[in-house]
Amino acid sequence: MTRSTQAKPLARRRTALGAALLATAALGVGLLSACSAGQITQTDTQTAAVPGINAESADGKIALRDGGITYADQYKAGATVPLTVRFFNNAEKTVKLTGATSDNGQIVLVGGAQPSAAAAPASPSPSVTSASATPSGTRKPSGSPSGSPSESPSVAPPSPTATSAGASAIAVEIPASGVALLTHDNGGTKYLAIDKLSGAPLLPGGALTNVVFTFTYADGSTTTMKLPNLPMTPPATPLPKPSSVVQHENAE
Repeated sequence: MTRSTQAKPLARRRTALGAALLATAALGVGLLSACSAGQITQTDTQTAAVPGINAESADGKIALRDGGITYADQYKAGATVPLTVRFFNNAEKTVKLTGATSDNGQIVLVGGAQPSAAAAPASPSPSVTSASATPSGTRKPSGSPSGSPSESPSVAPPSPTATSAGASAIAVEIPASGVALLTHDNGGTKYLAIDKLSGAPLLPGGALTNVVFTFTYADGSTTTMKLPNLPMTPPATPLPKPSSVVQHENAE
């Protein structure tokens, strides 16, 4: 009788201890889950290290990453405005960037293959005659003056694809699963640019409007990428803060 009475409290204590251990373990798992969830949320909201906009082509196979206008204090009307774009070809075939337009001026390719001068149509060379030419079969009088005016030499017209900043004929090949980096930053020598900015000056925080890129596949089919705005990117390094001494002197 005594042994049975003593065994019951001991069993109760063991049950209570087990329940407490289970509760502690459950609490620890809950805390770890909450901490992990917080880390995932923080990673999800992180922004890219390189500022710019991202976009996709109409067929979803070509991606623009970190696109923008190279930073400057100001681009005045008529100035050349370099762009920075990175195109990724996710298709299984080669594609070419074959065109680019904007409401703010003509977009040209700087540093690409320039059109050959031989491509310009040759103008016919006129026969050099004197101003007082005589009909065929008649002899010109010997007393005619020898200083008759001659026609000025013809000058071949400039190629229609040549501009002051680059070439309006754009053909940039992007291999399958490849990338085309057209950047003016970090010493890039091949990039797109507005040849001559039209309209108002472009300031930090401003953007080009209605930018459209055209891509052509090897089979002749095309797709486009339309950007309502292509903004100016922030400077690569933070701008220096004005000195407090200078501010005090200006206030006086």
